[in-house]
Amino acid sequence: MPVNPNWARWAFASVATFMKQLAADANIPALVEGLDERTTEYMEAANRVEIRMSGPFTKELSKDYHELGVDINLLFTSRYEINGNQYDIIKTVGRFHEALDGPIPMKRLGNEPGDDRGLVGCLLPRTGRNDAVRVFHFGQTDQTDRQKQVMIDARYVTYLDS
Repeated sequence: MPVNPNWARWAFASVATFMKQLAADANIPALVEGLDERTTEYMEAANRVEIRMSGPFTKELSKDYHELGVDINLLFTSRYEINGNQYDIIKTVGRFHEALDGPIPMKRLGNEPGDDRGLVGCLLPRTGRNDAVRVFHFGQTDQTDRQKQVMIDARYVTYLDS
């Protein structure tokens, strides 16, 4: 049987909701690529995070049993001419890193029939040899702008019956 056509929407909405809550808890403006607008307020924030998701990537492992993969990429930008503390963004990245090292609930989120906020499954960090939650420090990205960027890259998997 083919994949459930709602899985892509539910995965995206679940990741977006989870990440936006992390950002709210960390008091950092967040933008979900494909959902939110780059407002002036967002772009001029001392610290901000841009959330991107790729997937789901699906593979039928056996009849009606699927592996669903999702990749999450977070780009943090810190304008340290505003906040003055170059370690602030790294503290925030640490909070996200800790959260990304655990499961992300995948729920039936949305306004379509059957979207009852119930649990579909849990997106779990992949545990393969090259699947660690990775943090990349790009440092100051422009010689004139006093800003630096840090990225977190994480890969997740869940297994679902269709």
